[in-house]
Amino acid sequence: MEPTPITAVGLLVALVGFELFDRLRRAIPGWTPSAIEGTSLPAPGRATALREHLWKWAVPAVLLLVVALEGNSLASVGWRIESVERLVWQVGVGLAAMLGLNMFTAPLWARIGDGGESLASGLGSFAALSIPERLFVAFTAGATEETAFHGYALERLLALTGSPTVAGGISFLAFTIGHSGDTWDREAVFRIAQPALVTTLLYLWFRSLPALIAIHALNDAVGLLLAELYAAPDSDPAAPGDTGEGDDSGTEIDDSDDPTAVGWLRGE
Repeated sequence: MEPTPITAVGLLVALVGFELFDRLRRAIPGWTPSAIEGTSLPAPGRATALREHLWKWAVPAVLLLVVALEGNSLASVGWRIESVERLVWQVGVGLAAMLGLNMFTAPLWARIGDGGESLASGLGSFAALSIPERLFVAFTAGATEETAFHGYALERLLALTGSPTVAGGISFLAFTIGHSGDTWDREAVFRIAQPALVTTLLYLWFRSLPALIAIHALNDAVGLLLAELYAAPDSDPAAPGDTGEGDDSGTEIDDSDDPTAVGWLRGE
């Protein structure tokens, strides 16, 4: 494949588009909430929280336009389904690999950094959303991120370099670093690197974007559906500064944050 200006624009959007669009929408008056998720400040409203994820669809929308301008088909960005049976098998194997490896490595992660507290805090920030809203967030993450980092970026880099290592490595780094933001701090992003690597390897194996979207979305849904377990006990007015018996609720949260539980949850 010969590099073209259109493909260069596509790679730029795929690799750093989420950050670029995020900076752009933050510059729009009234878009950014006054409170930030994952902090001690009051949580933003439900509509605002969903808006924080809805804008991500701009990235795959631009990439679809780029593919059309290139004169390529959707198959060129991984939209391949050999058969329904094969797709179900791929999703099952991929999801088992994601969840199984997270549980297997949980004891190791428990001894690194903050032991998963940052990741738990990020997951807890989604507790205010309803179940359908959390599923929407999970599907959005799977569809938009897989389309950008793997469907377009990895496929184009692989076509340009001919090296799965180079293509996968660049996609993996962009995928991991791209999660840094208000919800996920550096400790959480460090842990997200594991599922980011697994999804990259799975894509190189399956080369099927629909399969990876399903794997990613289902994996995220597991963590988001358990968000209450990791939410800070802000509803208890006596909690702040309480070091007496009021710590019972905090102890329960800490039990939920046990590395065995947190280690297999990846979060967006």
